[in-house]
Amino acid sequence: MDSEELHSKLLIDLKETIQDCNINFLVGSGLSRPYLKTLGNIEILLTELDRLDLSSEPNKLKTLKASLYKKYYDGVIEKNLLVMHNDSDADKVLENYKEFLRCINIILLKRKTTLLNKQANVFTTNIDIFFEKALEDASLEFNDGFKGRFNPTFSLSNFKKSYFKKSLHYDNTSEIPVFNLLKVHGSLNWRATENEITLSKLSIVNRIQQKVNITEGLVDIDDSIKSIKEVIDDVEEIDDYSQIDYFLNLYEKLPIVNPTKEKFKHTLLNHTYYELLRIYSNELEKENTILFVLGFSFADEHIKEITFRALNSNPTMICYIVAYDETAKDEIESSLDLGKLRYDNIRFIYPNEDESEYTFSEINKRIFCPLKDSVSKI
Repeated sequence: MDSEELHSKLLIDLKETIQDCNINFLVGSGLSRPYLKTLGNIEILLTELDRLDLSSEPNKLKTLKASLYKKYYDGVIEKNLLVMHNDSDADKVLENYKEFLRCINIILLKRKTTLLNKQANVFTTNIDIFFEKALEDASLEFNDGFKGRFNPTFSLSNFKKSYFKKSLHYDNTSEIPVFNLLKVHGSLNWRATENEITLSKLSIVNRIQQKVNITEGLVDIDDSIKSIKEVIDDVEEIDDYSQIDYFLNLYEKLPIVNPTKEKFKHTLLNHTYYELLRIYSNELEKENTILFVLGFSFADEHIKEITFRALNSNPTMICYIVAYDETAKDEIESSLDLGKLRYDNIRFIYPNEDESEYTFSEINKRIFCPLKDSVSKI
């Protein structure tokens, strides 16, 4: 069977499976490339920095931490301001998100079973605002955990709500497809206090952009794990640390999982993080569950453990991991230690040597658009 025949068989299998399954997506930063950078080794570098004994050199410690945070801020965080304002490069990525969501919306609408609701759960570690912007621009129904118009407030009880539309003339009622958007690492458009999480328009990111101007002191740190130790001697004392201090103070107020092993420091955010992971675990334990993994490398130990545990305990679950290329597929395969898998319920989808890498646009073109078209013909 050649590659095209195998791909056609995959689409047929997906069409049959997705009709009668609880649909879940696990989405990582790979989908927002190349507009937003992936983390690389920044989590490992920050963890390594925490292990170094620099208590006697606090200025050196803050300089190294600010250098790493600033790299992440420049490559991932600040660009979200442009996503809100129709930047041409951001719009190219945004269109991929909208096309993906429209395809899934049609698949949900056309599903045959009446026993399952027309919902899809989107679990993402991404802190960017592409999903919210795409869902709103495409006029699709979604739950992101917030309720309220003047002071939208986050609550886990706001998820898993169904929506129905009644016709004006004949009172016919039909269920509307809904996306549950669960951002397990927080989001740049959240604002956290001690008692609640509310929505904001990237207020902290705006403040950093407008008021932080670090002109000296930072050092260049590449993705090499050895890089932290190598640049320690390059850190020079400066006369004024006020901008570095101000940047660190604002950055650590961002309601996100900073890319370190310690996750959230904030009590409410920490509770929310683990509750969202609990929801993720519960959804994977349901009978006849399908999980699509997109742009995610399983570097997050908590999520990898939960996913693997569900695969081993739920024989009715099937997981499709879409890899960027064969190398990425091999790395994920190695990370998951498939030799310990009890059931044969993981499928890898990746390009063969004659195909382009599976960027987001290529994933839509090769998988979800054809799947939407085939379901629409039923």
